[in-house]
Amino acid sequence: MKFYKYLLMSASLCSFSGLSNAIPVYEGKITGLLSGPSYGKYLYIQVDKVNGTYENALTNCDNPNWDFIIDFDTDNGRFYSTLILSAYTAGKTVNIQGHDVCYGNVESVRHIWLK
Repeated sequence: MKFYKYLLMSASLCSFSGLSNAIPVYEGKITGLLSGPSYGKYLYIQVDKVNGTYENALTNCDNPNWDFIIDFDTDNGRFYSTLILSAYTAGKTVNIQGHDVCYGNVESVRHIWLK
């Protein structure tokens, strides 16, 4: 019985340790998009950090021009790209959550919420 008590306690500690890792989240407007033959299968996204809020930005993604990246070679990436394009065109506020992974010093997108 003691074994199960320690197993349960260690499992709960492991699940709470993931909560300490803050996920990057941006809320505001998109100010720029970049894609083309020179950039491969990626859509680069620039956000308005002056008027928007950007919490828990990754320090190792240090690209000064672009804030997020989407790989549109995947089904999810193509869907995300259409959301980003429509939000940018309509001037909508977006909530973008990062994936804690950098590609070319730009953070990849985990999810997008149009407001």
